[in-house]
Amino acid sequence: MTLTVSAVIATYNRGPELRIALTRLMNQTTPPMEIIVIDDGSSDGTGAMMRAEFPTVRYVRQPHNGGLILARNFGFVNTTGDCILSVDDDSWFEEPDGLARCVAYLEENPQVAAVACNIETRDGLVYFPKGAAPFDVPWYVGCGHLLRRSAVEQVGLYMPELYRQGEEKDRCLRLVGAGYRVVALPEIMVYHDKSEKGRKPGMERFYNHRNDLIREVARCPSPLMAWRLARAWAGNSWKNLRHGPRLTDLKVLLALPQILRIGLKHRAPVSVEAYNRWLHLAKTAAPASAPPPEKMAAEKPVNRAASRPVAAERPSPARSD
Repeated sequence: MTLTVSAVIATYNRGPELRIALTRLMNQTTPPMEIIVIDDGSSDGTGAMMRAEFPTVRYVRQPHNGGLILARNFGFVNTTGDCILSVDDDSWFEEPDGLARCVAYLEENPQVAAVACNIETRDGLVYFPKGAAPFDVPWYVGCGHLLRRSAVEQVGLYMPELYRQGEEKDRCLRLVGAGYRVVALPEIMVYHDKSEKGRKPGMERFYNHRNDLIREVARCPSPLMAWRLARAWAGNSWKNLRHGPRLTDLKVLLALPQILRIGLKHRAPVSVEAYNRWLHLAKTAAPASAPPPEKMAAEKPVNRAASRPVAAERPSPARSD
């Protein structure tokens, strides 16, 4: 049986970028059976553009900015496909059959709950080695992955309190705990034309630190809790220090009561075995790091010149209404 696909795109004040992402998605050889765009309170004319240019796409405008994670949860519960495709409003498949190949992999591998595409950014970063065989990873990247609905229904929605980031790690840890696999497909490329609109480095550092601690409180087995909380604090503090003097650690310290409250509210620890497996994957096969040597296949010559989106090939954004 062929799996059906629903696509969920959350957007906020990125109308021109969204236009490109939707156009590329709808031009896939096997496009999604439905697409829902959740507008998180845009004020840049996104709504007018959607109504005028994409009448077949379901468009829902939230009354206020509730955050990326709330928007993705809304999209999941308001679609019906066997699989849920998530791309950002500034990302798209590089090859026209990218989505079809993701679906085919899930059809052939019932224990795989999610496939992580290989993300290529405009600053030259490629998350996985091109030419590698599929291999298990600890999490996918939000701007390019495909989920099996039945697996997500088993482990639950994203924690809405995470607000804007870190939700992928928490969900994938739960999937591993439930016996599923998350697999990288290094030859299926998603280009992330990473927009700087709405990106605030200080806020991102705060939520990275805060949300890592929330995840540990919620998912870490009790015997490992003290060590993992200390490790998460030290690791994030070091990252913050590398960016120069910041108030991030102080803000996280002040947020500790909130962190504990949220983590304990959602507490459902995975087994020690599953947690250690996830930690091993995080050290050896996380996005933007090399996969384990035993998982690597011989590099095959791949001609990306014709498929990689360059500036001259991208659709030129038209004027917004």
